[in-house]
Amino acid sequence: MNQITAMFKESNSRMKKIMKGDFVIEKLASAQREFEGQIKLVNAVVSAFAVASKNKRTLANLDKMNIMDGTTAIDLGLGDKELDMVKCPYNDRLITRAECLDYSGSHHDNCSGCETGTTTKEMLL
Repeated sequence: MNQITAMFKESNSRMKKIMKGDFVIEKLASAQREFEGQIKLVNAVVSAFAVASKNKRTLANLDKMNIMDGTTAIDLGLGDKELDMVKCPYNDRLITRAECLDYSGSHHDNCSGCETGTTTKEMLL
């Protein structure tokens, strides 16, 4: 499940509680403000991606500024790079960069041309 799907599931759950009358208004208002902030962030990311798709130089500069790159699934820039989640093209699921590094070490034939694996090695080694 991706971030947007999770956000809308939580929103739908809140709506069901509203319809049943089973909610605390303060908690509901706080959750709604958070959801609105997340939607704004999603819109900003989509806009940045739209610009980047038309201009490769933009994506390179966003990567240099550590705002957005083409290999990180979710990167808030808050923690350890080993814990960044990336989508593995061979497992077709999200894994941490540390798991990517471990997997590529034992599956060199599969991972030799993988851009995500190359970026991971540059970041962690």
